[in-house]
Amino acid sequence: MSDHSSRIVGGYGPAPVAVIGVGCRLPGAHGPGQLWDLLRSGRDATRPAPADRFPAGTVVPAGGMRGGFVDGVEEFDAGFFGIPDDEAAVMDPQQRLLLLTAWEALEDAGADPQGLRGRRGAVFVGQSHGDHWERLREARAGALGLDCLVGAHQRSFLAGRLSFHLGLHGPSVTLDCAQASSLAAVHLACSSLRAGESELALAGGANLLLGTTATDVFDGAGVLSGEGLCRFGDAEADGFVRSDGVGAVVLKALDRAIADGDPIRAVILGSAMSHDGATKKRVTDPSADGQALAMRWAYQDAGIAPGDVGYVEAHGTGTRIDAVELGALIEVLAEGRPPGRPCPVGSVKTNVGHCEAAAGVAGLIKAVLCLEHGQVPASLHFRTPSPLVDWDRLPLVVPTSPQPLPAVPGRPAIAAVNGQGMSGTNVHVVLGQWAGSGTRPSPDMPETFPDGRGAPPPREWRLRSCPLDGAAPSRHGD
Repeated sequence: MSDHSSRIVGGYGPAPVAVIGVGCRLPGAHGPGQLWDLLRSGRDATRPAPADRFPAGTVVPAGGMRGGFVDGVEEFDAGFFGIPDDEAAVMDPQQRLLLLTAWEALEDAGADPQGLRGRRGAVFVGQSHGDHWERLREARAGALGLDCLVGAHQRSFLAGRLSFHLGLHGPSVTLDCAQASSLAAVHLACSSLRAGESELALAGGANLLLGTTATDVFDGAGVLSGEGLCRFGDAEADGFVRSDGVGAVVLKALDRAIADGDPIRAVILGSAMSHDGATKKRVTDPSADGQALAMRWAYQDAGIAPGDVGYVEAHGTGTRIDAVELGALIEVLAEGRPPGRPCPVGSVKTNVGHCEAAAGVAGLIKAVLCLEHGQVPASLHFRTPSPLVDWDRLPLVVPTSPQPLPAVPGRPAIAAVNGQGMSGTNVHVVLGQWAGSGTRPSPDMPETFPDGRGAPPPREWRLRSCPLDGAAPSRHGD
């Protein structure tokens, strides 16, 4: 084992997993460089719904008037992937954008995606909503073909298309664990690598707001913010803001990544999943007991004392479940934590909204960037701590300005990502800082360009518009 490897894994779990590539399309941020720029500048990228996002005549519920929206969701480079125009026209944009984003993540890892054919590579991705299918059913009533079924109805194709177009032979799984889906995908990808059933894994998720049915239901349930802000941990929090999001990470066993000379952005030391079981009254209720189980199991898996964690990226929606999550974090992270060492806790949802099935991977990417830069960005819209949380017991601290990432002296910084889904699934992932990071950005990821934006992805796609109603594509950007 190399010196670099021993610096991160010494005394930890037996099989760390390296994060070697990152790709994302989030509100206001295309790629990790732009996301870090968004985070460190303290911007909220949510905005009013674009006029052309929903079918003509759609009445948008009050709680959905503002959201996190990704531009260009109708655009795709079908020719690059060898997909016929008529097939591309009916593909769920979640499939199309994940193909582009996963390819960018592989290029971020320094890999030639076309060189992966025949490899034992795994794909685990999360998806919960299928708005595109509902739109196709209306637009093509009585004329739905097999391409429509596999392109929009069968969610297995979110993973299956990635494996097919990359030529991968490992596990290929689409998960639906509600809002925990993409973080569950990361956990299962790590398990696949550690079990030796795959040599490389893609993990992530996709979520696009292409209809208003779910928004109407969430709004009626009173969980969407009336002011259009995710106020994680704040006394004035009144709900979350729905958002688009597509994210993917490339994972490989740490020892293999070192041997292959891969760029290592951070290291996943351990992870765990749990279910709340019968610890609550209703299936949709959150459970502090269920979440605490996933947290403790993850730290056991990582060989990490909970008191050593320097930052937690919370699920953090800005709803009543924040108090339950923070209560579980207080219970677990207080164990073995020296007095006077608070733990910062934040949420990327305050910047980009809640991208639901892709929320976990968005939080994971933020945690990776925090470890790379050695900094914790502000968690936005936090003014008055919620009285439902015992802030003094740990204490937890919601950062309102950028601050150095805390670490135990002489050891790499540790961060954790927490996720939960309304069906009762909980996921907790523990990450460690890689040797050499924490003081500056990765050399192949410039922080900003002269216009102040983050580095664009290296590939120039030849994008064409595929209207969201399933009509034939038109040329754009050639």
